[in-house]
Amino acid sequence: MPRDADPPARETPAHSRADGADLVRAALGNLRGIQAPGGGTSGPPALTRQTAGLREWAESLGLLLNVGDFIPRLERGGQEHDWFQDGERVIKVTRDGVFGLSPGIELALVSSSQDARRFHLWEATPLEYLERLDLHNQLVPDINRLEGILSQPDGDLAIVTSQPRFDIVPVTEAEIDAWFAAQGFRKVTRSAYYREEDNLGVFDAHDKNVIRAGDTLVPFDVIPCRPAGGFQQFIADTLAAGHSIHAVRRATTTSR
Repeated sequence: MPRDADPPARETPAHSRADGADLVRAALGNLRGIQAPGGGTSGPPALTRQTAGLREWAESLGLLLNVGDFIPRLERGGQEHDWFQDGERVIKVTRDGVFGLSPGIELALVSSSQDARRFHLWEATPLEYLERLDLHNQLVPDINRLEGILSQPDGDLAIVTSQPRFDIVPVTEAEIDAWFAAQGFRKVTRSAYYREEDNLGVFDAHDKNVIRAGDTLVPFDVIPCRPAGGFQQFIADTLAAGHSIHAVRRATTTSR
């Protein structure tokens, strides 16, 4: 439903906001502040509450962007974003009211000879997506900037971010493994790493999401998280047993 007295949307596309990395953390702090006491971060109720809160926050700071400045320029990206190049940065827009993916575990009904826990990548809420951007900025300083929020004609919100434009220089799995090992991570499974000292997991770190930039590697489209509860214990048990885990992607948002 249209709302009365909305402030006007910005009339020009995003252009590499210098405060974009700080805005990631500001938006994250806002959403953390509106979580219901004792409420979870996933599932439809949280999604409704968070999208409403994010829209109001963006309005208050003049961060609502003009849809017409973005939609005609967008190219189809991977599973999570559409994108276009804007000078020396790449603008990324979340798609279809989905805010990327978030790792977690699910309990399944299986025979007694099988482990009932299954590792999944779930559709994330705005809060989880912003947490991911903030952790990514800690892993690779200031790689993500928040440019603003799009309010789509169908009522969905999209989060608009930007990253530096990189030349795609392929890397091998062995190089990725070595880079993460040098940062203190242990390999959990293919494309997934965990650092116990600060409880940081990085997932989806395969050769399409990690590139070479000069003499170093840049994980530019990975999924970092801080595992908690059963998920954290699951990773610890997996590493202690010398096993690996396999990610199974889901198509719907579900409470964990």
